[in-house]
Amino acid sequence: MNTTAVSFPNIAFIKYWGNRNNALRLPAADSLSMTLDRPSVEITLSDADRLSIRSFEADGKEKILTEKQISRWKETLDLMRSSLGTIGAEGTLPETLSLEIRSHIPPSVGLASSAAVFSCLARAVQGFISDKTRLTEEQTSVLARLGSGSAARSIFDGYAALLAGSGNDIDAAVGKQIADESHWTLYDFVIIPSTHEKKVGSTEGHALAHTSPLFDQRVKDITERRQPQCIDAVLRKDFELLQQVVEEDALDMHAVMESSTPPLKYLSEETHRILREITSLREERHLPVLYTMDAGPTVHLIFEESALGEMKQFTDIQKQKRCLIFEAKVGKGAYLK
Repeated sequence: MNTTAVSFPNIAFIKYWGNRNNALRLPAADSLSMTLDRPSVEITLSDADRLSIRSFEADGKEKILTEKQISRWKETLDLMRSSLGTIGAEGTLPETLSLEIRSHIPPSVGLASSAAVFSCLARAVQGFISDKTRLTEEQTSVLARLGSGSAARSIFDGYAALLAGSGNDIDAAVGKQIADESHWTLYDFVIIPSTHEKKVGSTEGHALAHTSPLFDQRVKDITERRQPQCIDAVLRKDFELLQQVVEEDALDMHAVMESSTPPLKYLSEETHRILREITSLREERHLPVLYTMDAGPTVHLIFEESALGEMKQFTDIQKQKRCLIFEAKVGKGAYLK
């Protein structure tokens, strides 16, 4: 038998940065994101005589996986089997499988490819074992989280949280939908100053978060104030509050990164130029647009439909000629094809 799933990246409003348990990707604090409607990842999971993992680019060209990448896939599948065992579904996911991964996400562009990939794998696993075990959306989000913490949120349509929970059980942190994609139409225009691969990836960066003297305060601020405020802003469609909280959280995360040991400096001069320009434009035109940055120099501009014309002009190739531009909006989560 075979099962095919499709999934998408998300953009975090409240950032996931730092774990209380790195091996199980149990986050130190809650996070919140918007699932995007593009670009997609597709995974086909099939019965096989041996474990086979093949990855293809959007043009059909096969991508040679590194030993590190193959190891991550194997470890994630093993963790998924362990998680299934805790809910009485041991033996439902065979050791010998064929995985075919087809990604339409351009490499190194600051879109959460791991969130799309591992939410896609989790959805495919859910479909693959459905004749033996019916997984809830929360259980499927746990499987996704074991590959990438942010992937737990891409299981869901629209706006979703990763709830940190407590303790070190494998299912302690789960995803939860806050509102579906029809609740509030927000756009994400992505300005990509550089496509060079990061020297320190997010997985390695998470492990350094605790070395920052600012980290404990970050967790406290998210737990006590920013996460509840952000959820409230989404539910009430309060863009002014959303802008305040999301920008504060992004800058706070980068302050933690830059004060870690060793320091992680993801933002570039181009990043700061874009932030200066968009801040000036929105003040001048009173536009509902906010900025946020994940672990890299890429800037995400989140805005309401009323600002669409102005944002198309701002991201015009002549004005941002040193950058790549990608356009998306709120969309559906991972689904079975």
